[in-house]
Amino acid sequence: MDFGNILDEWERITRERGDSSKGARVESALDGQGSSRALEAWIAANGVGDKDAEPEPAAADRALEARRLAALKPQAVLDLHGMTAEEATLAIATFIEHASRRGLEKVLVIHGKGLHSAGAPVLKKAAMRALEAHPMAGRFGPADRDEGGSGALWVLLKRRSA
Repeated sequence: MDFGNILDEWERITRERGDSSKGARVESALDGQGSSRALEAWIAANGVGDKDAEPEPAAADRALEARRLAALKPQAVLDLHGMTAEEATLAIATFIEHASRRGLEKVLVIHGKGLHSAGAPVLKKAAMRALEAHPMAGRFGPADRDEGGSGALWVLLKRRSA
């Protein structure tokens, strides 16, 4: 129901109660009793749900799935140490494609911390760009400390469409 229909319904209810003047409508809204009956009637007729009620099953299912994926250990690992940015980009694309075909849900890409790079670290930025560009790579973020911490990225893979 759009807002115009809601206003029309409100006007109809207030007319039925005999509040034809604008001032009477304002007064009844302010006194809270007449308007609350009209509001309750409108809510009953239009089936407005309680926003504080239990979450929709779909939202609860999504939250449960997000927790499951967060707890899931990576099912495959790619180590980029010693690669150039271009080699890493190609390796990530190939790795994500193969992992997706195998039906994996979460993988780990180890890019290192760049401590031995001549100049600024390059593999982390290259890895992030490659993951952002790949259509099968979903969310990703820094790995847990025991899986490489800031030197690695976990990646959730999108499901292949049937």
